[in-house]
Amino acid sequence: MKSTTVILLGLLVGFSSIKPVEATSVAATRAIVTQTDTAKHPNSSFTIAQFSRPNSGLYGLWQLTYSVDGLLYESRLYMNGYSGIMRTRYFDPRINQTQVVDQTMRLRSSSQGLVLLGYNPVYAGTNIPHPTYSADNFLFQIRPNGSLVVVTCDRDRRCSNVDMQKLR
Repeated sequence: MKSTTVILLGLLVGFSSIKPVEATSVAATRAIVTQTDTAKHPNSSFTIAQFSRPNSGLYGLWQLTYSVDGLLYESRLYMNGYSGIMRTRYFDPRINQTQVVDQTMRLRSSSQGLVLLGYNPVYAGTNIPHPTYSADNFLFQIRPNGSLVVVTCDRDRRCSNVDMQKLR
């Protein structure tokens, strides 16, 4: 319990000192955050990590910014313990306009750090599934040197570093 509290406090205080992730971490993250939650999908034949419920939840409103293939994604994440919602805005070049997507987020713990798993991407403000948006997943790690690393990989294994700021 104490170590999880320290990790969460580090996340809350340490966002101003986010460092770029090393290439080896992206590979490890890609393997972890693209894994389905084994509790939800027990027949998965591709198991990298087991996810469990963390001892403490995450609370507040956060701004997350990341890029995939040159497209900037801006997300607002609201967490209330072990679950939350995230709204993401991005430009979709296939239709030449801005898209806005909502998804459910669940906080899990893994051997590599805290993992935030995205589920059910829908058009913002509706229950209509978005046909092309791949759910987002995030990995939060506090390294032995005290630096915080935040990376994202979606279910299509597209990864990026993440800039994160607490709004409230």
